[in-house]
Amino acid sequence: MQTIVITGAGSGIGRASAERFGRQGHRVVVTDINETTGIETADRIVADGGTAVFRRLDVTDPGQWEVLADWVCDEWGTPDVVVNNAGILIGGGFLEQTGDDWRRMIDINLMGMIFGSRTFVERMTATGKRGHIVNIASCGSFLPNSIAPSYVTAKAGIWLGTQSLRAEFGKRGIGVSAICPGLIRTDLAANGHRAGDGEDEPWAAKLASGHKYFGRSPKRVAAAIDRAIRWNLATVPVGAEAWLVWFLYRLSPGTVRTVSTAVRMSWIDPAVNLTGKVFGGNK
Repeated sequence: MQTIVITGAGSGIGRASAERFGRQGHRVVVTDINETTGIETADRIVADGGTAVFRRLDVTDPGQWEVLADWVCDEWGTPDVVVNNAGILIGGGFLEQTGDDWRRMIDINLMGMIFGSRTFVERMTATGKRGHIVNIASCGSFLPNSIAPSYVTAKAGIWLGTQSLRAEFGKRGIGVSAICPGLIRTDLAANGHRAGDGEDEPWAAKLASGHKYFGRSPKRVAAAIDRAIRWNLATVPVGAEAWLVWFLYRLSPGTVRTVSTAVRMSWIDPAVNLTGKVFGGNK
C-alpha cells in the first residue's frame, strides 16, 4: 500500500486519479481548497472500500504545504507519490489580463507545483524515499497563443520545471513526470474567468457548460499518471491533439507558433456565447 497525495482532487483529473489509486488499494490524501468537493471525493473512495482522508490546502501558501507534509509524514511516513494537479483557467489577451490575473495564474498553476514539489522532494531526499512527483502540465505548454497567454506560460513553466527537477533528482532515485493533456472534460473552465469581465459576467459558466460535454474523460489522464509512475516517463501527452502538438513543437516550433497565434479572442468569445445558449450556461 502506497501513500499518495493529490492536489485539486475535488473534481476532474484530481478526483479521477484519487479514485483510481483508491481502487488499487493505496492510501489517498485528497487535498483541495474546496472543502465540500474534496470531502466528497474522499467519501466516494471510502464508500468504494478504499482508504482516503481529506485535508484542505491552498496551494499558493507555502506554510500550508509544510503543515500538510508534516501531517502526512507523521501519520503515514514520507509519501510515495505526489500529484500536483490544482489549476485554473483565465481567458483573454496578454494586455487584457491584469497584473492580478497573471499573478493569480502563476501563483496557483505554477507556484503551487513548485511549493508542492519542493516540500515533498525535500522530505524524500532526507529519508531516502524513492518517491515520484507528477506535475499536471498541458499540451498548452507547447502552444503559445493569444487567447490564454497566462495559462500557457504557467503550464510551460510546469513542464520545464518538471524536467529540471527530474535532471537534478532522478539520479537520486526520485521519479518526476509531466502529464500534458489535450482537451479533457473537467471543471477547469468553471474555476476561472474572462479577463475584463465583472463578477456577474457569465463567460466562465458558458464555457464550462459546454466543456463538460467535449473532450476525453479525466479517467484517461488518471491512467496516464499511473503509467508515468510505473515507467518513470518524463513527458506524457494525453490525446491525439496533445501528441500532435508535442511532436510538431519538437519538429518545428515556428510552425506551431504560426498556427496557434492565428486563433484570437474575437473568434473565441462568439463561440463561448453560442456554447452557453446551446448548453444552458447563460444562467
